[in-house]
Amino acid sequence: MTAETRHKADILRAADGHEINLQSWAPAGDTVAVIQVLHGMGEHSGRYARFAAAACARGYAVCAHDHRGHGPQAPTPRHFSDRGGWQALIDDTRLVREYAGDRFVDRPIVLLGHSMGSFIAQAWAMRYGNHLHGLLLSGSTWPSQAQAVAAALLARMLAWRHGQRGHSPLLDKLGFADFNRAFRPARTDFDWLSRDEAEVDKYVADPLCGGPYSCGLWVDLLSGLREIGRDTALNRIPTALPILISGGAADPVGGDRGMTKLATHYAQTGHGRLTVKIYPQGRHEMLNETSRDAVTRDWLDWIGTTTRSGRPG
Repeated sequence: MTAETRHKADILRAADGHEINLQSWAPAGDTVAVIQVLHGMGEHSGRYARFAAAACARGYAVCAHDHRGHGPQAPTPRHFSDRGGWQALIDDTRLVREYAGDRFVDRPIVLLGHSMGSFIAQAWAMRYGNHLHGLLLSGSTWPSQAQAVAAALLARMLAWRHGQRGHSPLLDKLGFADFNRAFRPARTDFDWLSRDEAEVDKYVADPLCGGPYSCGLWVDLLSGLREIGRDTALNRIPTALPILISGGAADPVGGDRGMTKLATHYAQTGHGRLTVKIYPQGRHEMLNETSRDAVTRDWLDWIGTTTRSGRPG
């Protein structure tokens, strides 16, 4: 962490008593805008410290929290909640947004969601999009309704068998089994994350990364995918909101095809301030890729242009 960056850790308490582990990074001088980060499945907010340092150097503050079941304080690892987990994630995001607004008064706020965080970000924007100046979707895709319905049925059956907090190797296998297929022979189970072997090894060595995931988490996540994977849902996001869809072309979560399909649906629903930036050969975590410095510059440039243009009308 550089001398130009001020780091702060906080805990917010949700209505159900859940403690939200939150950290923020702020420039030593004036803050021109705020980036609220929603991390992906099986990772945590601390992995965004390098991006936060680069953002602070440009005058942006960064706020990130650990989703339920994630991070060092998770009471039940890789499990959202015994009931209403998807809505709880959205409510937690709202509390962090309010925290950011109170700490950085009158500063524009951009919501950056990566992977699972991009799905939460879209669901949040469907409810509170008028409180944002921009929406950045990283490593995202357009979810298949047919696949989500079938997988949700299976997840509910296995949750009934193993319990909400129980684990099903079958669900984890179905969720991730094919991700390394395009990178055979694979050095690790997580080669699909990045071409940078050192970054992959850091993920593998991090006890706060990876699974296994609870049956209840899969039920909640799949219900969320069913919610956001409809044009009628996208219609609830303000059409004037600037949106950047970005990621690696070789990302097995979405990739070129998935992100292009997602962008097509946004275009069809009248979102006229849409930008798509896909990086050739890039994998799932572009902020940890070999080209991460260029990606960070591109994203911060877009955030700068977006926040200087004023609140969408």
